[in-house]
Amino acid sequence: MSTSQTSIASAAVHVIGQYNDAGKTLVGAYRTGVQRLLDGAASRYSDFLGQRELPLVNDKIKANLIGAQAKVNGFLANRLEIDTGRIVSVMDRVATGTTSGIESVAHRVAQVESPVATSVINALSAVNQPFATVSVQIADRIAAGARQIEVRVAGTEEAKPVRTVKAKAAAVKKPVRRAAARKAA
Repeated sequence: MSTSQTSIASAAVHVIGQYNDAGKTLVGAYRTGVQRLLDGAASRYSDFLGQRELPLVNDKIKANLIGAQAKVNGFLANRLEIDTGRIVSVMDRVATGTTSGIESVAHRVAQVESPVATSVINALSAVNQPFATVSVQIADRIAAGARQIEVRVAGTEEAKPVRTVKAKAAAVKKPVRRAAARKAA
């Protein structure tokens, strides 16, 4: 197998790994964000009940309401862990299957002995190498961006400001009046 074939296969495996890591990082950020939301809601609910004198609601009823809220919060947190764990498991299976498929194809290409096929493969590899390099760079940036999102959602460090890119506004076309167009024809 030529070095360009090896580097294209390794680039593809790297890209798959980076996208898998980015996906798992985003799932982790989602889990963290939802857990923070649940904890915040439980805290506000407890504070609300504790600080208010509500008619027909004594301390025992308040404790029962807070306990019920804690059970609901626990159930939702448990479901969150189970569901996000399943998502990560599926992502890992897809990444493993894709990676093994790429490695299998690369291994089979390396076994080609025909000079004509080898020259075609080398030419295709040379043409596609720049795309592989750009794909690796994009995957690395996506993974880094996912990590920044995770840090921002977790609130553990001060997040860097997000750079925004301004897009050009699309040109507005005047609507064509069909009745006027038919009369003119």
